[in-house]
Amino acid sequence: MNELGELRRIWRAASRLALLAACWSWLAADCAKAAQSVWELTPYRIRVLMAVAPKPELTARLVEQVQAVIAERADLSIGAPWDLQIELAPAALQRAMLASLAELSFENLPPELLDGDDDKAILLSIGYRNGNYLVGARDFDLRSRLSAAAVNRSVADRPTLGDEAFRAILEAFAPLAEIEVVADKQATLRLRAAALPVADPTLMPVRAGDAFRGVIRFNDRDGKLRKLMPLDWTFMTVQSVNCSELTCNLHSGLRSPLSARRRGRSEQLALLTRPPGGSTRLQLRSRASGGKAGSSRPLPGYEIFAHPADSPATVRLGRTDGRGELVVPADASAVRVLLVKHGADTLARLPVMPGLSPEAQAEIPDDDARLAAEGEVAGLQENLVELVANRAVFMHLIRLRMKDGKLDEAKQLMQELRKLGRQDDLSQLIDRRMRAAISADPRMQKKIDRMFEDTREIINRFLNQAEVDKLETDLERALRGEMPAAEEKE
Repeated sequence: MNELGELRRIWRAASRLALLAACWSWLAADCAKAAQSVWELTPYRIRVLMAVAPKPELTARLVEQVQAVIAERADLSIGAPWDLQIELAPAALQRAMLASLAELSFENLPPELLDGDDDKAILLSIGYRNGNYLVGARDFDLRSRLSAAAVNRSVADRPTLGDEAFRAILEAFAPLAEIEVVADKQATLRLRAAALPVADPTLMPVRAGDAFRGVIRFNDRDGKLRKLMPLDWTFMTVQSVNCSELTCNLHSGLRSPLSARRRGRSEQLALLTRPPGGSTRLQLRSRASGGKAGSSRPLPGYEIFAHPADSPATVRLGRTDGRGELVVPADASAVRVLLVKHGADTLARLPVMPGLSPEAQAEIPDDDARLAAEGEVAGLQENLVELVANRAVFMHLIRLRMKDGKLDEAKQLMQELRKLGRQDDLSQLIDRRMRAAISADPRMQKKIDRMFEDTREIINRFLNQAEVDKLETDLERALRGEMPAAEEKE
């Protein structure tokens, strides 16, 4: 078995070297093209770390057989795209894996693995309970520092344990891509190792409808990780697959989550993320005022709507409770876009994958001051409509009385017209309301000020005091006998 495995590894390495050598002369002609193709021709270096429960049924011989089957199936099914090594995990990590794969993080992985040259660590646990073998697998992508959801299988037959363990690894495996082009809410991704021939071509790693989440990786001069910037509230949904190139729709709650070009030693990476099922508890909080700790607060009473990432069909999920929370359930679509509304305004668009994390917190502008101002402005505008209508009626009646020579009646109507209020009075009222409508968020304050200024423009347009002043002057002259009664103006 060891000799056969060694021959298999030698053949696989020779195949990859031959393929790379054949392409190198073409790659060297164009550096940019070469860099692109090297990414697509570079296999994944995968380290499978096994944890085996201390059960009499899980003998050392059985573990060796499982490892051999996994290696053989990887060669026969995947081939060149995977450079896979299998070994037992350190004792402390094994205990954590057997307790719960889902609760592990990158902090549980050995430091030498994080700092090494492997691309992925796939954790594989094997247990035994009530006559069944329990297999679990989870992909930790070491380059993006993003992890996939755990995969669990129950195996009744001992002879199929190795095959089922490989299937768990294959299901847990999450392809990595580079984000190549970003424009007009679309992104083009290039899959790692996608130009290497897969032994079984029916194994499609990515399909239309799949979703990727991204991260920006900053490297030092040696290519080692210096800093990571996860792209929160950002997903890319696959629209079409063309060999190694994916065309995706970009959904983000951020204004400019990705750059249209690469800069320096940074990499824009994306990892395939499958819906784990379950729900996510969303919590809305206000943005911290001026960055002051403790100034953020829960936002109750905000309405949450949702639609699938690539569909406009929107449903109402409900309102946030007294703690500013609401549960977002799973949906048929992998990614749901949440619309946060307060009053008439949509305050945020938050793409989420329900179940990916049990809780998600979003800081959005505190909209209470704007909503109160919206009510003030609505009241002002309703009063303005009534005022404009009443003023038009009085001015019409005054002109009729002047035309008929009934100047005393016109004078009485003018007195009633003056009681309706003047343009300057309303402008002063707006000034007072604006001074009282204060928000700690500068962007919300701009919205509030704009609402009042728009109302001021409406007053100036439809409540021009010059028209009343002219009519009053004409009436006074008519009363003094300096001019005939005014004619009706249409």
